[in-house]
Amino acid sequence: MNTTDKELTYTVTEEEYQKGLAKGWTDDDMLKPGKYKVRRSRFVVKPREAKVKISLYIDGDILEYFRKRAAPPHAAPYQTQINNELRKIMETDSKKNGSLENDILNNEEFLRALKEKLMMI
Repeated sequence: MNTTDKELTYTVTEEEYQKGLAKGWTDDDMLKPGKYKVRRSRFVVKPREAKVKISLYIDGDILEYFRKRAAPPHAAPYQTQINNELRKIMETDSKKNGSLENDILNNEEFLRALKEKLMMI
């Protein structure tokens, strides 16, 4: 554990707990009322490195397809394969819908024209 970690107390009130229950949350989704000692660390997990547990409904034939792909020895687990396919779609969409800022900053012609304009000032 990092020596710069700081121990904190986190308090969950009865009101917060009841609001969670009203939203349909269960005891597994939240902390019960009370005080909890927690440690704050300087370590930060990047979204790409974090694994998030979710419940997801997918068609049975899709699940079966990925399970069959995962069956051979040394094949990636089916959840990893599904994640990889979703990442491909996300990255393709990101390239298609690249931000205007990135498009401009990577446009050599624009950058040359900007440089010339700035040199005149």
